Amino acid sequence: MEQMHIFSGQVASEGIVIGSSLNVSSDYNHSITEDENSAETLSQAINISKTQLKKLIDSNKKIEGEILEFQISLLEDSEFLKPLFTRDDLNESASISWCNMLDELISEYSSEDDSYFRARSEDLQDLKQRVLHNLNGKGFSELIQANANPENSKDKIVITKELTPSQFIETNWENCLGIVLIKNSPNSHVAILAKSKGIPMLTGADLDLHRINSNATVILDCVKGDLILEPNRETVGIYKTKISKYRQKKDYEKTLLAKPAITEDGVTIKVLLNVDDLLETPEFPPEYCDGVGLTRTEFMFTRGYLPDEEEQLQYYSKLIYWAKGKPVTFRTMDAGGDKPIQQLTPEKEINPFLGLRGVRLSLANEPVFRTQLRALARASCLGEVKVMIPMVTKNSEIQAVRKILHDEVAKLIDSGVEAKAPQLGMMVEVPIAAMQIEDFDVDFYSVGSNDLVQYLTSASRDNHSVANLYHADYPALWQLIAAVAAHGKAVGREVSVCGNIAGDSNYTAKLLSAGIRCLSVNSTSIAPVKATVRSSRAILN
Repeated sequence: MEQMHIFSGQVASEGIVIGSSLNVSSDYNHSITEDENSAETLSQAINISKTQLKKLIDSNKKIEGEILEFQISLLEDSEFLKPLFTRDDLNESASISWCNMLDELISEYSSEDDSYFRARSEDLQDLKQRVLHNLNGKGFSELIQANANPENSKDKIVITKELTPSQFIETNWENCLGIVLIKNSPNSHVAILAKSKGIPMLTGADLDLHRINSNATVILDCVKGDLILEPNRETVGIYKTKISKYRQKKDYEKTLLAKPAITEDGVTIKVLLNVDDLLETPEFPPEYCDGVGLTRTEFMFTRGYLPDEEEQLQYYSKLIYWAKGKPVTFRTMDAGGDKPIQQLTPEKEINPFLGLRGVRLSLANEPVFRTQLRALARASCLGEVKVMIPMVTKNSEIQAVRKILHDEVAKLIDSGVEAKAPQLGMMVEVPIAAMQIEDFDVDFYSVGSNDLVQYLTSASRDNHSVANLYHADYPALWQLIAAVAAHGKAVGREVSVCGNIAGDSNYTAKLLSAGIRCLSVNSTSIAPVKATVRSSRAILN
């Protein structure tokens, strides 16, 4: 391109970089060929794919394990594979047969109204490409290497149609400055992965790959949300200054990590850490946060078996010891929806996001739930433990949980085992619960912003086609958050916020003005959130 062109998209991972474009085709169908012994060849490719996925899970426990588990479950499902090996087109080509079957399923799932099935269509696309690669094609990482100029392989900004979680995990991003995706959502699993790696990513970019020259000069502004192709000299100069200031800002934020988050008008804000993977101790100094505001315990249950009381206690204890006396909040298993668990979640539920998930699933599987509460009651003797219940709709659910908890504490004490009831709180993520917050008798509240936005907008955060609807700029959302904060203040109960808006420093000041005094965020968001708090006022005149 001779002239400068600007394309807009949605920021999935923040950053500003200047590099050269690397266009990567993600269309794997180019390698479809006719095969001999097609059934045997296909079976081998499936087995190789299973092995690869299991290795990815073992080496990336923290990241999207449940998605990869779903793919493995399909490849191990004889009923799923049976129609494949009886297709007429298998005699023509294993590749053709596999693509045809998966394309039919992808089309069927992606056309569903339910966000769960649309999310599964992305998993099927990922699986399709993996098996096809193992049949006769190149994977995404190989395509990057094949398209890169060996003499100038550094400082690349990868531009491609879409990217799946397993493709991201398998790719070496060492020489990549940024990623631009035509599809994908800024709230997708891939976006989470990009943030964890600190790679700027723009999604939903409205551009034509075929009209972009490889090795063209590119500016990726993942603060404003712009991709600038073939920038003129003046624009490059402006952005070099912007990048310098951006880096200075990030360096300054790092200096605040060990300092308290205090507003300009002297109000102390708690900044808590989210722990995604209970199976591993956080690689983050506890001195940098005010405790743990959200621990996702459900990933203990996604490994093909249900952990017993002793195993759960072991993992809870490790995190409590890591916290060094600071409070640790454990969310009971938030299964269901996009997080199915074998032996627990119903199969082929019509609408999983509106079905048996969260506390509903826990109460429906009471023996499993009792085991988790027993382990948490024992862990409560080791430090300041708080237990948070997900997807609460009515107070009777909280009362049922409280009764089970106290029953198990009494049984433990009677048997000579040290235990005590921890503080019991609730996630505020069901709109009706937020609207009737005064009905709930709990010790603390945590606004789960991701699901609250999803249910308020009826738009999935993982669906690119409705990404324009899924955002936090609705006045109704902020009215609900302010109402929950006001209620918490009135009854003397702490109200925190977790989810995307808690960790997005662009919303920090707005959360403070809504009355929120406690934020639970990922480790990468602690520094920018603290910086924003220190430059904000908690009480508006």
